[in-house]
Amino acid sequence: MNSFSFVRQTLAARMRARESSGGKEAVQTMSTLTYKCPCCGASLAYDGMTRRLQCASCGNSFELEDIEALEATGSQSFIDFEQPDEHFTDEEIEAINSYVCQNCGAELMTDATTTATECAYCGSPAILPLEIEAGVRPQKVVPFRITKEQAIEIFQKFFTGKRLMPNVFLNSKNRIAEMRKLYVPYWLFDCEAYADMTFNAEKKHYMRQGDWEIIRTDHYLVRRAGTLCFEDLPVDGSRKMDDSITESLEPYDVGDAVPFEPAVLAGALADRADVDAQECEDRAAERMKVTIESEISSTVGGYTSVSRRSSSVNARGGRVTPVLMPIWLITTEKQFKGEKRIFTFAINGQTGRLTCDVPYDKGKAAAWFLAVFAGCFGSGYLLLQWLLGSGVF
Repeated sequence: MNSFSFVRQTLAARMRARESSGGKEAVQTMSTLTYKCPCCGASLAYDGMTRRLQCASCGNSFELEDIEALEATGSQSFIDFEQPDEHFTDEEIEAINSYVCQNCGAELMTDATTTATECAYCGSPAILPLEIEAGVRPQKVVPFRITKEQAIEIFQKFFTGKRLMPNVFLNSKNRIAEMRKLYVPYWLFDCEAYADMTFNAEKKHYMRQGDWEIIRTDHYLVRRAGTLCFEDLPVDGSRKMDDSITESLEPYDVGDAVPFEPAVLAGALADRADVDAQECEDRAAERMKVTIESEISSTVGGYTSVSRRSSSVNARGGRVTPVLMPIWLITTEKQFKGEKRIFTFAINGQTGRLTCDVPYDKGKAAAWFLAVFAGCFGSGYLLLQWLLGSGVF
């Protein structure tokens, strides 16, 4: 999973497991609900003394909760977030310059003392000032800790040891065409998610009697439930930034953030969020769902085989915080496969983590794989010859 910052709490404290060797079949007849024994198919009757469902035919008994869990299948989730509604004040609007790029449509803003001459995304000089709209304002800004000089050094060192990169990046100096200091809008999602999951599990026991091998299979219904707290799960709010790039730059230390004010933008450009928080909810909810399901599934062990039967993930009272994250954008031009291409490098302005859109050389990768395979095969052959010659076999 691409990395992000979250806090895990109370998972073990609130984890519970229910196991039973059966299932449920419910038949609705008129107004009567009849439960069938998962072992023999006979009708189950509720015993008021034991408070369990009893089978008069085979003698098994079951918890009502376990029998009802057998009916649950598929996956469902409901994760709700409270949307931010704080807007720019009149004073902030006066202290911010806003621009729109006529080439790519980016809406950028900076403080009143900084004049934008080109677009931070496409480098086009065709950017025009406009009146800033009173949209949702960022609440926090994670400031730049990586200087321009440090970012250039990180960029130059990136190519060291990258043997699978195209030769055009390794045989000549990589000159920077453009370098831009940019704040990218993010939405931070907080919530406490609760998951309730059931699994079909099997345990196989192997026995031998004479010439016969006997396999006995025990079937189980396994139930797990627990909570996981998420804090500051980031989702970028810019359509112009590739999600794979922004997720590769994570994590950020949001604890280092400062309250937003126009002066923080001095000398940099900030992108206006063009993907609202509600639209980003699905991505945040999916990342949360995958994480909590993975955590709970990891607690189901000791079985020969396990398959998920049902999953329900719910969260209410979630919160969304708009924040600006620091990114250095670097572009370089290369003659690649007979044409001039522009490659983009992004550096986390807080940690120095770098990601890029440079493809690996497929020819080099294939040659490397063949060399490794040949080396392993040759070593195995020599070892076999030694063993044969030494009389081991």
